[in-house]
Amino acid sequence: MVKSIRLISISMFIIAAASSAAFAQGESGAGSLIIPPGARANGMGQSYGAIADDATSMWWNPAGMGFAESHTIDLMHSQLVPDLASDVFFEYIAGIYKIKGIGTIGFALQYLTYGEYTVTGTTPEELGTASAWEIAPMIGGAVKLGDQISVGMNLKFIYISLAPAWATLEGTSGTGSSVAVDFGGLWKIPDFGISSAKIRRMSLGLAVSNLGPSITFMNRDQAAALPRNLRTSIAWAPVWSDVSKWYVTGEVNRPLVEFERSNTYHIGTEFLYSNLIALRLGYIHDQDGNIKSATYGLGFVFNNRVRIDWASVPQAEELARVHRWSLGVNF
Repeated sequence: MVKSIRLISISMFIIAAASSAAFAQGESGAGSLIIPPGARANGMGQSYGAIADDATSMWWNPAGMGFAESHTIDLMHSQLVPDLASDVFFEYIAGIYKIKGIGTIGFALQYLTYGEYTVTGTTPEELGTASAWEIAPMIGGAVKLGDQISVGMNLKFIYISLAPAWATLEGTSGTGSSVAVDFGGLWKIPDFGISSAKIRRMSLGLAVSNLGPSITFMNRDQAAALPRNLRTSIAWAPVWSDVSKWYVTGEVNRPLVEFERSNTYHIGTEFLYSNLIALRLGYIHDQDGNIKSATYGLGFVFNNRVRIDWASVPQAEELARVHRWSLGVNF
């Protein structure tokens, strides 16, 4: 393989470092599956699996689709390592559609570009430029089992292109593909009391992501496992009125690739005033990824239909924070 392809491996490490979940999920392929979508969720410490009430639920917990109150489209754009490269981006688009009396179906597309790179051969002579990218379309669905429980599932296809055939010494394109499934469950806990206090609007989420065969590129002995992950989540809304809503959330992620990896821990909160403006704050503790820092964000809602969200998210200590923007539309 040409020398420049090794630079792509370094770039993939950078992308992994940019995602708080990457190190916790072990040495795995398909970086596009690791990056969490939705500026709202990112602003809340990436603790969202027990809320998951928009189209990003397909990533966080597919069961969340079952509790969605309307048809929804969500888009997110993020420049991942702005201090190291200007052409490394992640894009996410998803839509969910409710079918009355049956359930909810969804479609999502994740795209990650590592940008362009210069190809060199066995000599320093430049042979041209190429680009590396990933794409992962998915379809999913969820059904409610009564009023409190929803279950969901996704099926996804992953395609990775690291190098065209002309850019490798072997004359073989550096591409790989795989398929995977996600499963999720969400329980809206019935109201209960603790002493004289009444606990309302609490939910528990459980999701298993990216179960599928490893991705093989040129050498089967160097297959890269998908970033399999177990996510357990809790959310509680201690305040819920026409004027204001307040969420408190927590989440634990358990890697299912390299089991010696540490869990990652996430907490977050959101305060929504008059269904117009949202303030968000969270914290990520990722021992292996060297991320122990706060997240924060803002959200704006227009006519209860259009949502614009922004979040600032930490990366590994040697990398700058990143900004994530997303747009959501209910119809």
